[in-house]
Amino acid sequence: MKQRNTFSGIILLGIGLFYFTMRMEIELLQPYMTWPTLLVIIGIALILQAVSGKDSSNLFSGVFLTGLGLHFHAAAKIAAWPEPLQMIILLAGLSFLIQYRKTKDGLIPGLLLTFLALWLLFFKSNTPSVENIFVKAEDFWPIILMVLGAYLMFFKKKK
Repeated sequence: MKQRNTFSGIILLGIGLFYFTMRMEIELLQPYMTWPTLLVIIGIALILQAVSGKDSSNLFSGVFLTGLGLHFHAAAKIAAWPEPLQMIILLAGLSFLIQYRKTKDGLIPGLLLTFLALWLLFFKSNTPSVENIFVKAEDFWPIILMVLGAYLMFFKKKK
Protein backbone atom coordinates (compact mmCIF):
# COMPACT_ATOMS: atom_id res chain seq x y z
CA MET A 1 0.00 0.00 0.00
CA LYS A 2 2.83 2.36 0.83
CA GLN A 3 4.37 1.80 -2.62
CA ARG A 4 1.13 2.77 -4.36
CA ASN A 5 0.91 6.00 -2.33
CA THR A 6 4.55 6.79 -3.11
CA PHE A 7 4.01 6.29 -6.83
CA SER A 8 0.84 8.39 -6.87
CA GLY A 9 2.53 11.07 -4.81
CA ILE A 10 5.50 11.29 -7.15
CA ILE A 11 3.24 11.47 -10.21
CA LEU A 12 1.03 14.19 -8.69
CA LEU A 13 4.02 16.16 -7.41
CA GLY A 14 5.82 15.96 -10.76
CA ILE A 15 2.81 16.91 -12.87
CA GLY A 16 1.92 19.67 -10.42
CA LEU A 17 5.44 21.11 -10.69
CA PHE A 18 5.24 20.78 -14.46
CA TYR A 19 2.03 22.84 -14.71
CA PHE A 20 3.15 25.29 -12.01
CA THR A 21 6.31 25.98 -13.99
CA MET A 22 4.25 26.45 -17.17
CA ARG A 23 1.97 28.99 -15.44
CA MET A 24 4.89 30.88 -13.92
CA GLU A 25 6.34 31.27 -17.45
CA ILE A 26 9.95 30.98 -16.36
CA GLU A 27 11.76 31.65 -19.62
CA LEU A 28 14.72 29.39 -18.83
CA LEU A 29 12.47 26.34 -18.34
CA GLN A 30 9.92 26.97 -21.13
CA PRO A 31 11.75 24.86 -23.75
CA TYR A 32 11.38 21.86 -21.43
CA MET A 33 7.65 22.26 -20.81
CA THR A 34 6.70 19.70 -23.45
CA TRP A 35 5.34 16.16 -23.51
CA PRO A 36 8.80 14.51 -23.28
CA THR A 37 9.11 16.06 -19.82
CA LEU A 38 5.93 14.24 -18.81
CA LEU A 39 7.54 10.98 -20.01
CA VAL A 40 10.55 11.71 -17.82
CA ILE A 41 8.30 12.44 -14.81
CA ILE A 42 6.36 9.19 -15.24
CA GLY A 43 9.58 7.24 -15.86
CA ILE A 44 11.24 8.61 -12.73
CA ALA A 45 8.14 7.75 -10.69
CA LEU A 46 8.24 4.18 -11.99
CA ILE A 47 11.97 3.88 -11.24
CA LEU A 48 11.52 5.22 -7.70
CA GLN A 49 8.65 2.81 -7.10
CA ALA A 50 10.76 -0.11 -8.32
CA VAL A 51 13.80 0.92 -6.28
CA SER A 52 11.92 1.78 -3.08
CA GLY A 53 10.13 -1.56 -2.83
CA LYS A 54 10.78 -5.18 -3.53
CA ASP A 55 8.62 -5.06 -6.66
CA SER A 56 10.97 -4.53 -9.60
CA SER A 57 8.36 -5.03 -12.30
CA ASN A 58 8.27 -1.32 -13.14
CA LEU A 59 12.02 -0.88 -13.52
CA PHE A 60 12.09 -1.66 -17.25
CA SER A 61 9.20 0.72 -17.98
CA GLY A 62 10.68 3.46 -15.84
CA VAL A 63 14.12 3.34 -17.43
CA PHE A 64 12.61 3.14 -20.92
CA LEU A 65 10.20 6.07 -20.45
CA THR A 66 12.83 8.25 -18.80
CA GLY A 67 15.30 7.52 -21.58
CA LEU A 68 12.66 8.12 -24.25
CA GLY A 69 11.78 11.51 -22.79
CA LEU A 70 15.46 12.47 -22.59
CA HIS A 71 15.95 11.24 -26.16
CA PHE A 72 13.23 13.51 -27.50
CA HIS A 73 14.63 16.49 -25.59
CA ALA A 74 18.13 15.80 -26.93
CA ALA A 75 16.89 15.21 -30.49
CA ALA A 76 15.31 18.67 -30.48
CA LYS A 77 18.52 20.34 -29.27
CA ILE A 78 21.40 18.35 -30.83
CA ALA A 79 21.59 18.18 -34.61
CA ALA A 80 23.83 15.10 -34.69
CA TRP A 81 21.64 13.07 -32.32
CA PRO A 82 21.01 9.48 -33.52
CA GLU A 83 17.84 8.40 -35.30
CA PRO A 84 14.80 7.41 -33.17
CA LEU A 85 14.92 3.74 -34.23
CA GLN A 86 18.52 3.38 -33.11
CA MET A 87 17.87 5.08 -29.79
CA ILE A 88 14.66 3.17 -29.06
CA ILE A 89 16.45 -0.14 -29.62
CA LEU A 90 19.34 1.03 -27.42
CA LEU A 91 16.94 2.18 -24.69
CA ALA A 92 15.14 -1.17 -24.75
CA GLY A 93 18.45 -3.04 -24.50
CA LEU A 94 19.74 -0.88 -21.67
CA SER A 95 16.40 -1.19 -19.87
CA PHE A 96 16.65 -4.98 -20.04
CA LEU A 97 20.23 -4.85 -18.74
CA ILE A 98 19.30 -2.58 -15.82
CA GLN A 99 16.35 -4.83 -15.04
CA TYR A 100 18.69 -7.84 -15.17
CA ARG A 101 20.89 -6.33 -12.45
CA LYS A 102 17.92 -6.20 -10.10
CA THR A 103 15.87 -9.28 -11.11
CA LYS A 104 18.37 -11.56 -12.90
CA ASP A 105 15.94 -11.69 -15.85
CA GLY A 106 16.40 -10.24 -19.34
CA LEU A 107 20.14 -10.60 -19.97
CA ILE A 108 19.93 -12.17 -23.45
CA PRO A 109 17.40 -9.69 -24.93
CA GLY A 110 19.32 -6.85 -23.29
CA LEU A 111 22.61 -7.89 -24.83
CA LEU A 112 21.08 -8.60 -28.25
CA LEU A 113 19.23 -5.28 -28.43
CA THR A 114 22.19 -3.30 -27.11
CA PHE A 115 24.58 -4.86 -29.64
CA LEU A 116 22.05 -4.34 -32.45
CA ALA A 117 21.67 -0.67 -31.49
CA LEU A 118 25.42 -0.17 -31.25
CA TRP A 119 25.84 -1.79 -34.66
CA LEU A 120 23.18 0.51 -36.11
CA LEU A 121 24.77 3.55 -34.45
CA PHE A 122 28.40 2.98 -35.31
CA PHE A 123 28.96 0.43 -38.04
CA LYS A 124 26.04 0.63 -40.43
CA SER A 125 26.51 4.25 -41.43
CA ASN A 126 30.30 4.46 -41.15
CA THR A 127 31.68 1.36 -42.85
CA PRO A 128 30.36 0.24 -46.21
CA SER A 129 32.14 -3.12 -45.94
CA VAL A 130 30.23 -4.05 -42.80
CA GLU A 131 27.02 -2.85 -44.42
CA ASN A 132 27.67 -5.07 -47.45
CA ILE A 133 28.26 -8.10 -45.23
CA PHE A 134 25.05 -7.60 -43.27
CA VAL A 135 22.78 -6.28 -46.02
CA LYS A 136 21.04 -9.66 -46.34
CA ALA A 137 20.95 -10.29 -42.59
CA GLU A 138 19.21 -6.95 -42.07
CA ASP A 139 16.09 -8.35 -43.72
CA PHE A 140 15.88 -11.01 -41.00
CA TRP A 141 16.19 -8.76 -37.90
CA PRO A 142 12.43 -8.27 -37.48
CA ILE A 143 11.87 -12.03 -37.74
CA ILE A 144 14.70 -12.75 -35.29
CA LEU A 145 13.30 -10.23 -32.80
CA MET A 146 9.77 -11.66 -33.13
CA VAL A 147 11.01 -15.23 -32.64
CA LEU A 148 13.03 -14.15 -29.58
CA GLY A 149 9.98 -12.34 -28.15
CA ALA A 150 7.72 -15.34 -28.76
CA TYR A 151 10.29 -17.63 -27.13
CA LEU A 152 10.46 -15.43 -24.04
CA MET A 153 6.66 -15.23 -23.85
CA PHE A 154 5.67 -18.82 -24.49
CA PHE A 155 8.62 -21.18 -24.04
CA LYS A 156 10.66 -19.74 -21.19
CA LYS A 157 10.68 -22.01 -18.17
CA LYS A 158 8.77 -20.73 -15.18
CA LYS A 159 10.64 -20.61 -11.86
